[in-house]
Amino acid sequence: MKALHCPSCGTPFVRATYNEGTVEKLLGRFSVRPFRCQLCTRRFHTFWTGFPDASHAVDRRQYKRLPVSFHAEAFADTAHRVRGRITDISVDGCTVETAEILPLGTFMELTITPASDEKAITVETAAVCSVRNESMGVHFLELPSADKVRLSQVILSLLVSQSVHPNLFS
Repeated sequence: MKALHCPSCGTPFVRATYNEGTVEKLLGRFSVRPFRCQLCTRRFHTFWTGFPDASHAVDRRQYKRLPVSFHAEAFADTAHRVRGRITDISVDGCTVETAEILPLGTFMELTITPASDEKAITVETAAVCSVRNESMGVHFLELPSADKVRLSQVILSLLVSQSVHPNLFS
């Protein structure tokens, strides 16, 4: 079977995602599956018979997290600044290791510095969606368009440099 590519940006880095609603479940019976582009975030459907059987559950995350070590600063309010290190990232969120954990549901501005010589990427609004010992899961809510493009470029370079070949189900 031919490899899948995103119909919007053409990248082969697409990932199977879960069915949303009754119509998608019904389409699944006819091998029409939902996929998500890992770079431009487009969700699309296509006929795909290579889908795993019911014993292979699709990960609830729609975007593959890639291991990294980036510097990060979070600004929870005008007086609260948290510094940390991003240990994994996707176009939709990241994990931040820090000594000072923010409470679940906290909104923040997040600044990500991919490398010492690169300009920082600013996520205008992010939310703490999970809290663990010395780390917190962060979901990106609002990115300026220029920063969203830069984040996609960073993700693409990570996918290529880490030899992550397109794998529909991981």
